[in-house]
Amino acid sequence: MISFLNFSFVFAFAALSIPLILHFIQSSRTQRLPFSTLRFLKLAQRRSSRRLQMENFLLMLLRFLLLALLVLGFMMPIVRTKKFGNVLSRTARDVAIVIDHSYSMNYKLNQQVVWEQAVELATTVIEGLGDNDRYCVYLAGDQVTPVFGERMSGNKEEAAARLRSLPMPVGSSQLCPATVAGLDLMEQDSRRGERELHIITDYQLLPWGSFKQNGERADTADDVPARPAAAGESLWDPSKVSDSVTCFVTLLGTAEPENSATMDVELEPRLITAETPCQVTVKLSRTGPPLDSVVSIFLDGAEVGRQSVMLGIDGANMVQFALPPMSGGVHTLRVETPEDSLAEDNPFYFLIRVREKLPVLCVGDPDSLLYLKAALAAGVGGVSPINAQAVQPNALPGENLAAYSCIFLSNTINLPGQQITQLEGYVAAGGLLVIFPGSRALLSDYALWTTLPVESLSMIDLPVEQRKRLLTWDQPQHPVLWNLVEDGLAPSLVIKRQLKYEGLKEKAGSIVSTGSGEPFLVARPHGRGAVMLFAVAADRSWSDFPLSPFYLPMMHQLTQYAAGVGANKPYLWATDALSLTEYLPEATRESVLKDPESKPVSLRSSVGESGNVIHAEGLTKPGHYTLSVTGGGASNPALAINMPRVESDLTSLRPQDLPDILGISALHIAEGKDDLLKKLDDFRIGRSLGETLLWLALLVAIAEVAYSNFLLRKNSKLTDTLKMEASGRLKGN
Repeated sequence: MISFLNFSFVFAFAALSIPLILHFIQSSRTQRLPFSTLRFLKLAQRRSSRRLQMENFLLMLLRFLLLALLVLGFMMPIVRTKKFGNVLSRTARDVAIVIDHSYSMNYKLNQQVVWEQAVELATTVIEGLGDNDRYCVYLAGDQVTPVFGERMSGNKEEAAARLRSLPMPVGSSQLCPATVAGLDLMEQDSRRGERELHIITDYQLLPWGSFKQNGERADTADDVPARPAAAGESLWDPSKVSDSVTCFVTLLGTAEPENSATMDVELEPRLITAETPCQVTVKLSRTGPPLDSVVSIFLDGAEVGRQSVMLGIDGANMVQFALPPMSGGVHTLRVETPEDSLAEDNPFYFLIRVREKLPVLCVGDPDSLLYLKAALAAGVGGVSPINAQAVQPNALPGENLAAYSCIFLSNTINLPGQQITQLEGYVAAGGLLVIFPGSRALLSDYALWTTLPVESLSMIDLPVEQRKRLLTWDQPQHPVLWNLVEDGLAPSLVIKRQLKYEGLKEKAGSIVSTGSGEPFLVARPHGRGAVMLFAVAADRSWSDFPLSPFYLPMMHQLTQYAAGVGANKPYLWATDALSLTEYLPEATRESVLKDPESKPVSLRSSVGESGNVIHAEGLTKPGHYTLSVTGGGASNPALAINMPRVESDLTSLRPQDLPDILGISALHIAEGKDDLLKKLDDFRIGRSLGETLLWLALLVAIAEVAYSNFLLRKNSKLTDTLKMEASGRLKGN
């Protein structure tokens, strides 16, 4: 549809009559000359007349076209890019705005944060709507968050205040679920004539991977990382996007960002005891050109190490720090990279829990635990690094299992179902359960356990001639066998009775086996922990295993390995909800958890299979959190929270890839606020052809002048054509 901004210039079309009037009033005047003969003059006149009529007609057309272009140019015609249902008035419009809510939007450019630009742009888009238009706004974070609820709003006055009060981004982002939510909400009212979808984000490639999921399309850009669909998330299907929807994607910030960040830390050893040296390996990443930088590490607020590193070489760098011996307790640490445009990922927080001794629980009667307790109590200089507690099976319900890094069951497999469930929950939470068989247990007692590594088993007595067995290390690199494999010597045992296993369960494996190929020690992971099952008893009733030279070191290795298996991660990613019972089992209903700014964190309790479960909500601020178990007691470091480092990868999107990623034709890509507003004017108001028409008029004017000059040079004098003398007499040929 075409409209005019200066319709009054239509009267200027009257000027088009000027060339016509001039054309008719300019009649050719014939001059009479006395010639002796008129034959040659009449012939020349007929030929010249026909040529002049054609040439004058073309010249007249050029002049007509010139005046028409000038008049149309000053009338400022507007070509609408979208047809409306009513020519006299614009139809109502629905607008869905999706704002990237990942912490990469905190990138600072020219002293302004990209997130602030996004909020300002969304506000401008809403303020530019008509009185009958409606809008909705969704934040595209880890979860889809509607800013104005699950409804279309028409109140433009509240938009600015609501948008400017939005929290700064702290997590990751997936644009697809929020986009689908906005489209679905607009589809609820089919009466609306026009629909606009606005996606406001930065140049980061990562969030566009949510459009490439299960059953990904062939036309999707290959360099967009695919991300798995969340539970209940709709897959992107561009064929389901209505023809009435026009999509605007606005890219803010810079197409060439630079960022340095700590991605991960690893502790060696994983379990640290008092006054034991520790090594921290720091993994770094760099987006942008290589940079010579400095990385520092702080322990309990004091800097204890600093190293120079060239970031950006091969995409990642590893830096190692040796920490001094620490006393028992929980210590706060952080790694710092220099300040840059994305300050949120410069610090990386973590904790180190240093134990005075390893807490171990031994369950069984005194005779069954005799050799086990003696092995665990042994140590260098008579001091053992293990604090072993022994209890009878009937006292097990009164124990706080979460306080132990390892639990040994010796000849105590026949437990009530409730206690079995309690022990299996302990394993799932990160504990190690080591089971020694015994003569008091029946084969049916093993069937009550769901976490055992074996499908079924039997109990066999070996003949005297078969009792001597050589052990084989099936997994020599397993931590349980460290320092046990020396000089390639195979230890031997005398086994009188043992369990025989009939098949291993999924993920289970044999660590040690006898010379006959029968497993001696098998293990199976369960949850965050593991279950290990020996084929012989912990005492001398089944074998001479307790008297062998590797019994004591293997028991110590088991406790060390247990501490590593059950050790909590030194840090967690920011989250909206966390089970404290899993990571801080000492937490109760009366506990008080405080964030890095010493503000209380909301706690709630629920009833689970293993009892009350404490949940923390709103763990989104990076830093160290403290816990007061009793509520009024001292607060100790409990958690270290970091923003997910996937957002630190600022690899840029190529705008030309967006049509392939989205797969829709009605797509406008804007790079910045001004570019979007111009495209919106072209779309909503129309594109002015005034400037184009005036340029065409200039070209026609040049053509008219050139053609006129050509005609003047081409038309020769009649005397030259007839070769006449000055006296009027024709010259001869």
